[in-house]
Amino acid sequence: MLIVYTVAVLGLISIGLNGFAMKEEGVIKAKILLGVAVLLIIPDFYTHGGIHGSIQSIIIVLMCFLGALEYKKAEKMVLYFIPFFSAYLLFGLQEISGIVIVIASVTTSLATTSKDPKIMKLLLTVSTICWGIYSYTYGAWFAFMFDVVGLIGLIIFFINYKKKYNYVQEISV
Repeated sequence: MLIVYTVAVLGLISIGLNGFAMKEEGVIKAKILLGVAVLLIIPDFYTHGGIHGSIQSIIIVLMCFLGALEYKKAEKMVLYFIPFFSAYLLFGLQEISGIVIVIASVTTSLATTSKDPKIMKLLLTVSTICWGIYSYTYGAWFAFMFDVVGLIGLIIFFINYKKKYNYVQEISV
């Protein structure tokens, strides 16, 4: 029973952190918040049988922190590992969750190495949708809400980004 409550508390904290991470304009702060949020959602995947998602999430946490700290050599090492792990998932999971997690894996990894907030958030949009499908498939409801709140945060980011961009255009004209 303690595990259920622990997963719930970690899931709720993770959902909130993910919302803030997705709306955050600062790339480094967004990566740190996202890394912590993903770390806290791993138990939800694990307890619902999403072992491949749990393993992939550990890699994503590592990539987020390496991206935030800008350890280029370590980032490249992990990036070289991603295609092999993705191929394993694609061929090992001959179902929709295999294809979806491969797309999520690639787009999340690319997002964690991006320095441009708009490109990072576009990649995270694709990733978040794929992770949402994966979470729903496994019945990992905290992880699913994590992705729903993440999408809301991304929408807020793009609205603010557009307002800021339009404001800059008006001033420069």
